Amino acid sequence: MDDVAGLTPDPRNMKKRPRRVLSQDGTTVLNIWFIPHHSEALIMYKRMEDEQCCRALGFHLQIVSALHDIVQYLCAHSKLGSSHARLGSRKMEFVSADWGGTEGIGAELREIQKQIDNLEEKTSPEHIATCLSMRREVMFLEYDTSVRFSMRDTFLSTGNVNAYRTITKNIHFALPALSNVDVPSLFCTYFNVPEPFEARDFRAMELYPWRSFIARNGPYPLHFWQWQQIEYNMQMCLSGLKDVDRHVANGEILGVSLLMEDVLQSGYHDMSNITADDDSELEQDLSKSQSIKGTPKPSRPGTSLSKADSTKDLPQEGSGGKLVPKKQLSRTQQPIESYKLLKLFLMLWKRLEVFKAEWGQRKLSTEEINNSVLYRDFCKLYKTEILFPILQSVARRYGQGELYEGMVSDVEPLVAPQGASEIEIKMRQLVKLCESLEEHMIHEVQKKLSRELNLLLTERAREEGALPTDLWKKPAMKESFTIARPHIAEQFSTQLFTDIKETDTEYIFRKDHFNSCLLHLDGAVMARERSNFESYTMYYENLLRQHHQLLYQKEQELKQVRDQLRSAQNDTLVEVQCQLADQSHDLLMEITALRAKVAEMREISLTQERDMRERIKEEYDSLVQNLFASAFDLKAKFDEFREDLHNDVKSKISEVRSEAVMDMAKLKERGGGLTDEEMLQRNLSKAHQIREIQKENHSLNVLMLKMKAMNNWKQKHTKEMVSARLTEARRSCDRSKKQCIEIRLVAEEEVILRRQQLVALRKAFSEISMECSDAKKEIEKETKVKEEKSHAAMQKARSQRQLEIARQANMEKIISELEMKEKELHSLSDEHHKVSKLQQMSSDKVKKEAEHIRKHLTHERGLKLDAFSRVDELQTQIYDIESGMFSRAQTSFGYPASVATSYKSKPRSASPSKHRALSRGTMSSSGIWPPPIIWPPNRAMTPDVAGYYHHPNNVDLSKIQRPKTVAGRLRSRIADQLINELDVPDTHETIMQLEQLQFQNLR
Repeated sequence: MDDVAGLTPDPRNMKKRPRRVLSQDGTTVLNIWFIPHHSEALIMYKRMEDEQCCRALGFHLQIVSALHDIVQYLCAHSKLGSSHARLGSRKMEFVSADWGGTEGIGAELREIQKQIDNLEEKTSPEHIATCLSMRREVMFLEYDTSVRFSMRDTFLSTGNVNAYRTITKNIHFALPALSNVDVPSLFCTYFNVPEPFEARDFRAMELYPWRSFIARNGPYPLHFWQWQQIEYNMQMCLSGLKDVDRHVANGEILGVSLLMEDVLQSGYHDMSNITADDDSELEQDLSKSQSIKGTPKPSRPGTSLSKADSTKDLPQEGSGGKLVPKKQLSRTQQPIESYKLLKLFLMLWKRLEVFKAEWGQRKLSTEEINNSVLYRDFCKLYKTEILFPILQSVARRYGQGELYEGMVSDVEPLVAPQGASEIEIKMRQLVKLCESLEEHMIHEVQKKLSRELNLLLTERAREEGALPTDLWKKPAMKESFTIARPHIAEQFSTQLFTDIKETDTEYIFRKDHFNSCLLHLDGAVMARERSNFESYTMYYENLLRQHHQLLYQKEQELKQVRDQLRSAQNDTLVEVQCQLADQSHDLLMEITALRAKVAEMREISLTQERDMRERIKEEYDSLVQNLFASAFDLKAKFDEFREDLHNDVKSKISEVRSEAVMDMAKLKERGGGLTDEEMLQRNLSKAHQIREIQKENHSLNVLMLKMKAMNNWKQKHTKEMVSARLTEARRSCDRSKKQCIEIRLVAEEEVILRRQQLVALRKAFSEISMECSDAKKEIEKETKVKEEKSHAAMQKARSQRQLEIARQANMEKIISELEMKEKELHSLSDEHHKVSKLQQMSSDKVKKEAEHIRKHLTHERGLKLDAFSRVDELQTQIYDIESGMFSRAQTSFGYPASVATSYKSKPRSASPSKHRALSRGTMSSSGIWPPPIIWPPNRAMTPDVAGYYHHPNNVDLSKIQRPKTVAGRLRSRIADQLINELDVPDTHETIMQLEQLQFQNLR
């Protein structure tokens, strides 16, 4: 049954587990090992309310995700520990050592089921999800601690620096991927959680759920997490290690697991008020004070490490904050408590290692402890200053103090006292390191405060007229400069107290006096800001000019270097190509010579064989010919003999025939028979005829044999003559070949001589080119010097030209406009030259109008010059007013009246008109156009009050003044603004309008 009833055990029947993870209402866990079909996941908990459905789905996902990660870890760990013998002939495609195997997966899963069965509420989804999540966290923390700290420390202690560096490089990316570190997404760059919250805070999750979500689950929050990377990351941690190093890693992982078992066996303690160096006497004092006054306060305020949240959830026994030992824990019987204790221990271990590394780097004055020598020194120092005192304190508490009396050698290992918990020892070390860090931070803050206080006292103790910039400089600054001290506040207070009524409890001053003081303060502040601005702009302009000059020099140097590099590259390329051509030509000639030699040798070998054959042939040719001649003679004799023999046989046959015929005729006659004489006679005659023919044939054959012998003799004689001629021709051909080879050798010698001459010419050419390049460099140096001189002259001329341009800009503009108008006027006059007299009169009038416009422009120029002089007069009046205000303030404070009245005696209303009349008079009296411009002398933009009165201590402050800046900047800006506001009339349009009016009047 797929409900709660299916969980009830029945000893009589064999029942299967329910085919559901959770019950239909989502409140009971039925079977965590069941994997539902994806179609079942779509309709899961669909009949429940939204809140209950979300809660059930949340528990379901927590259980599935934790169980999935556990199984992935177990599979990866089994592959990580597969031995070579188990693989057989298969190729190992993953990193492995010699521990574990696939048989450990089933044992771990059975242990998980036993832990779920031993829970207080074994069907509660919340308890089961918590148990699985804590088991997953403890597994990953155990692997992280083993790889990050135990393995690396072991490799450093044994001097295996290569393995240490390899594993350090591998864990940089692998271990963060296996942990729950917050990884921000790519979309939260400008959408972070507001400070002071962090993405993992519960408060931030409630207030900013989406921001905290994308800040924790990166880089792509809405994509599936790469869960298949667990095995890859675990193997990546141990990749690159040798087989021996993997055995060491096996031992460290096993050692961490055994240490965790020892922690479970020792149980846990209440460490809320633990300190680093409390002993038995302190405990007695604490117990006495506790019995009198209640719970004592700790010697130092509790930190987040000493008041860990994990200890709050652990069950407590006893009261009064005593250290009471607890019973041992079992992962199977008390899974949640065991995993909480293990998580506390592993987190404590990681924090301790972080603080240890920071303490060692601070003590050894190094950035990283990455070799065996530094690690050995760090271990000695840490054992002496931290670990040994803590073990002594713990041993005294357990009554074993005599075992840790005296000094301990560097080689001898330190053993924890009997009955002491590993958590307690690590917690005391962590508290000790925290106290050391706090002392270091306090000392650094005190040093900084003392340094700032000394700076402040030194600054206040100075009584100079300049600002203490040397005290404000940072260590990186090397330049030193002085700035006049502004007396704005002193002057404001002094001026404010000049007209004030004082009572016992308050000061009374008039409103207009206060407004005037504020006005003066405003002017002083603005003058100070203006001075700062002018100083900054001048400094910036000088800096830009200097950098432009340096940039120009660098560009010239870079250009010269590039030209030299280009010429050197070209020369090198030409030289390399020439060398390559020479070498290739030499190689080709050597190859050609070798080929010719080989061909010659081959030809010589062939000719030698042929010569030998020909010589042998020549030697035996006559003999062969004689043999052939004798053979032909014998053959001819044999033929003659055959013919003679054949003729003799035939003659004998004819004789025998004739005798036989005669004998036959005699026999016939004796017998008395009749004979056919005619027939016999006829046969005899035919036989005689045949014999005659045979004789004739015999004579002919003999004659033919004689002719054949004659022909053979002639042929033999001809062959002898031909062979003699052929031998002579071959000999002449050999002589010609030898002569050709001799000629070729002579030609090669001539080629070698020509090549040597070419090399000599190239060497001479290279020397000449080097001389030419040296001459070019000298010329370039001279040209560079000339360019620098010309550039300096141009800079100087440019600076002078800028001054001239500033004076003549307006005049040149007007002259250019007039010249343009005159050109247009001349073009119009040329076009209308053939027009009637009326048009000539109109052109004369137009010229007169142009002359009038020129005078008008001259008058406008005079007005502009008057405006310039007026600006100077207004500026002088501003200075006079400011100096008068300062003089009134000085007279009110008791300074000499002569200084104060020197500015009041000047008539202020008469100066503008006087200057204006003077400027107009000079312009009209002189006939020079444009009239000369008289600029006022340069003066400072801010009044120097120190020059108008004497210091009470008879110190001449006129020598200590502020740095002066350029005074013509404001004048140039005002002049440009006035010039832009004046509208220059368009003379061309005026002329065209006049011409149109004249034409209309004529019509």
